[in-house]
Amino acid sequence: MILSLLVGLPLVGALLVGLFPWEKATKALTFLVSLTVFIYSLRLYINFDLSNAGFQFKELYDLIPNLGIHYAVGIDGISLWLILLTTFLVPLVTLAGFRAFSQRGYYACILLLESAVIGTLVSTDLFLFYVFWEMMLIPAFFLIGVWGGDNRVKATIKFVLYTMLGSLLMLVALLYVTHEVKSFDYSKIADHFFAEDAQFWCFLAFALAFLIKVPLFPFHGWLPEAYVEAPAGGTVLLSAIMVKLGVYGLLRFCIPLFPDAAKAFAPWIMILAVVGVLHGALMATFQTNFKKILAYSSLSHMGMILLGVFTFSLTGLQGGVLQMVGHGVYMAGLFLLAGMIYERNPSYEMSHFGGWAKTTPVLAALFLFLMAAALGMPGLAGFVGEILILVSAYKANAVLAFLAIPGFVLSAWYFFYLYGKVFLGPTNKKQNTALDLSVREIALLLPLAATVLWIGLSPNFFLRPMEKSLQANVIERLKPAPTMTDFAATQRHLQEQMEKDKKGSR
Repeated sequence: MILSLLVGLPLVGALLVGLFPWEKATKALTFLVSLTVFIYSLRLYINFDLSNAGFQFKELYDLIPNLGIHYAVGIDGISLWLILLTTFLVPLVTLAGFRAFSQRGYYACILLLESAVIGTLVSTDLFLFYVFWEMMLIPAFFLIGVWGGDNRVKATIKFVLYTMLGSLLMLVALLYVTHEVKSFDYSKIADHFFAEDAQFWCFLAFALAFLIKVPLFPFHGWLPEAYVEAPAGGTVLLSAIMVKLGVYGLLRFCIPLFPDAAKAFAPWIMILAVVGVLHGALMATFQTNFKKILAYSSLSHMGMILLGVFTFSLTGLQGGVLQMVGHGVYMAGLFLLAGMIYERNPSYEMSHFGGWAKTTPVLAALFLFLMAAALGMPGLAGFVGEILILVSAYKANAVLAFLAIPGFVLSAWYFFYLYGKVFLGPTNKKQNTALDLSVREIALLLPLAATVLWIGLSPNFFLRPMEKSLQANVIERLKPAPTMTDFAATQRHLQEQMEKDKKGSR
């Protein structure tokens, strides 16, 4: 029942928050519910069997038996860390909004989004997966469209149009796949071999939905405006959690279900991933809005993650998943800090800032620390994942690996430029007097800083649980199925070996 409780508690909490008559009490209730979900989710790691590559904590109940639709949930090493990342960040996002938001709807949307994300990650029935996948769009729509910035309507429309287009394509492919197998059960579909043409079109439909969510260049048109216009908490949920579900979908569905098509499309996706790395980095260097710099930086880093995933090596896959977790943590911290800066001086334009390190030394120090993690500083969260990705990319295609390196160089340029404009130099006399971080703000940022250090110093702690699942559920499925010729050759080899053994014994 643990997975059902993780899905259900935020959903019940969202209903209670929406119906609760006292606005101020909803903050405490939302934080209490999200903190309870996080503490309860730790049982997943405590009871997780590292030697088991399959789904664990499984639950199965009938929903619509006549159509073969079930409530089927379970997790493996691929989904484990993304669930824990989600439950870890939501209480911090809730705490971050205490000063800026009092509306019940805002906190209800956060809890509803948490329920939908966890439901997406645990679903092993494709119908259930699609329901939760679409359910994520509802709270995200309101978080951007109601509590966003001045251009929130345009940003929301773009986000919804891009996402709905991908979802409709995936729905068509999902219906074909389930009709072909006569089941919505993931395990049965994974064991079914699809014809080459079917793999091509189904991979394309599923992949477009997931690559739009990541997003991969050139499907990233919704990202800059959505990230900038969303409130700080909404941006964290988008950048640190929701976009990761695009990569998760590729790992869970596209590659294992359609392996031949995945291998055919892999070189093209890797090329687009490198283009995304460079495009995001180049665009970030030309921005004057520091939140938009963070947005394009996130786009660049997601391209690096996709590059690692489509090497189809254990090193690249582990590096990609580890980088997803690390990126989620340090980008959450940077976007939360951006929101705190905005609360003190309502602008994201760097020309309105300067010399903040003098008046807000704690804020400046934490921003520098998380920025160092984003730059891949050794000992911090971004380093190990990037090294694993680059090593595996070099083995798969040395040219692409070298082409991706300028993205790292440019990241140093735009991050230090951002830091210099906002925190160093002369103080801008037009800006409001800035106060340093409060106890509440320090309390919500310190867990992020500690986790960034933990991932950097103890990466094996995070790599071990995912190893078996990635090997069995991704890499093994990419291997060609044995043919009758292979069986005959194996049998001849065994017979020859037995004859040699007999002669030796004589």
